[in-house]
Amino acid sequence: MPRIAQEIVERVREASDILDVVSRYVDLKKRGQNYFGLCPFHNEKTPSFSVAPVKEIFHCFGCGIGGSAINFIMEYEKIGFVEAIQRLGEQYGIEVQFAPEKGGRELFSNLYELHEMATTFYHKNLFSEKGKPVLSYLSDRGLEKEILEQFKIGLAYDTWDDLLTLAKKKKMSNEVLEKTGLFLKTEKGTFDRFRNRIMFPIFNTSGRVVAFGGRSLDPKDPAKYLNSPETPLYKKRDLFYGLQSARQPIREHGYAIFVEGYMDFLQLFQAGIQNVTALSGTALTEHHGLQIRKFTNRAVLAYDGDDAGIDASIRAGYLLLRVGIEPQIVRIPDKMDPDDWVRKSGVNEFRKAVDRAVPVLAFHIQTKDATSLPPVQRSEFIRDVVFQIAGVNDGIIRDDLLKSLAQEMRVEEGELLKKMSRQKQRSPKEPFLESQEKSDEIKLTSKVQKAQIELVRILAGQDIDARQIVRKKVHLELFLEPVLKKLAKLVMPIYDEIDYPAIIDQFDLNAERKLITNILMAEIDVSNLTSLVEDCILTLKAHPIKENIKEMRIQIRELETADKDPTEAIIEVAKLQEELKSISI
Repeated sequence: MPRIAQEIVERVREASDILDVVSRYVDLKKRGQNYFGLCPFHNEKTPSFSVAPVKEIFHCFGCGIGGSAINFIMEYEKIGFVEAIQRLGEQYGIEVQFAPEKGGRELFSNLYELHEMATTFYHKNLFSEKGKPVLSYLSDRGLEKEILEQFKIGLAYDTWDDLLTLAKKKKMSNEVLEKTGLFLKTEKGTFDRFRNRIMFPIFNTSGRVVAFGGRSLDPKDPAKYLNSPETPLYKKRDLFYGLQSARQPIREHGYAIFVEGYMDFLQLFQAGIQNVTALSGTALTEHHGLQIRKFTNRAVLAYDGDDAGIDASIRAGYLLLRVGIEPQIVRIPDKMDPDDWVRKSGVNEFRKAVDRAVPVLAFHIQTKDATSLPPVQRSEFIRDVVFQIAGVNDGIIRDDLLKSLAQEMRVEEGELLKKMSRQKQRSPKEPFLESQEKSDEIKLTSKVQKAQIELVRILAGQDIDARQIVRKKVHLELFLEPVLKKLAKLVMPIYDEIDYPAIIDQFDLNAERKLITNILMAEIDVSNLTSLVEDCILTLKAHPIKENIKEMRIQIRELETADKDPTEAIIEVAKLQEELKSISI
């Protein structure tokens, strides 16, 4: 039976913005970090329906329903998973294709494993004896060991099949090898794609390596940069370089800085400008814009200072306006890029330039000296800008741009309006008013169950330091409830930001998803974290001992009733009680 290709599901999930999806159906108002509104799935007068943009999930504290953007569409429209993916695909411009059943999660698991293996392999190469000249080169470029380790920068030796040999030892199938993009298949055989290059692993927003960018060490190589081809894991138009580490700084600063190159990103990130992200070997697309809009509605473009960089920044600026992001452009010195500039003039000069960044329209007019163009070229310039403005969906922004263009270029606004094609307004859908059928709920109310919930809430929370404290003290055997143990097993290996929709997708039963979203939506008070964690652990460690004591006491009564000697059982209870007293963290 045909199904949606797993790579399409991954792309739709990555592109879907929970706030954007839900706000089309529910009137939401911001309260703290989250947004609240009246639940569309049951009748209520006081808003208990919450959307957490940071976590990309929703949850109703009234009826308990919750999940990802995909789950919301499924529940709201009363449609299946496939139809929900198709709806979201249409919304975000992703063509939803079907694939045969072969492959699926096992294929993706192998692809991720091979990319992790390659990352470790290349990274070790860089810090090997053979890699010393390249490490010295990177040091001369101003990159410190810490930044190289954080982003797992590596080295592909000038050999033909080192990585291939390693992959074959792992007994990866030919299909996996072919679909990784890490190898080239020719008439003479299969070889490593990347050779004699500095390797930049490309992470998805969940922090998993999905591709590589390789910078040639041979100055005569015509391909200075070589990127992985598109694969089931990697779609260039969907990913930024470094976004997995820049997401929180972008939220905190309220804007994102876009640069073109890997070295630009690393140099700025190392210098303390961490709300920065780089394009992954492609021009900016609307898909990129939709990704960034999950974190901010402002962007500063710091592209290279040559003509190509200036033109690319202008195109990107207008594109960002179309997806609802306010763009500004930094003036980079002529023939320089951010990497060169920071190394030459220091990071403070770059910071000042960011503070002086100008809106895209003003930058476009100034850099092209448009007001001084001859009449024919001036008319062409205005026509091209109007064409760009016409693509902006927000009427207020569109009108402001037209007014600014008319004033700067000294033309009648009416003339510009004549050139402007009218935008069709999309009519909103009527909300689904019927209440959702009640499903079974998982009720965990005992002291032992509550202790497990508290620990897994911290493990699945956003406070990375708190998660690390619990991770050091807790092991999976403490979780007795299967659904909580499964959640703990999923989140314990994650040391950075958690992909909450991906976690929810691992639970198929509606009742489980209700419980999990309730846990994931919780805000944890870490002010008394140590005491809370210790109390929970003591409760869980004491539980099996107390259960044994209960069983032994029942056995003592049975022995006494049968007129048999209960001495051994009494001694065993005493030992258990001593064990209970001696429990420690």
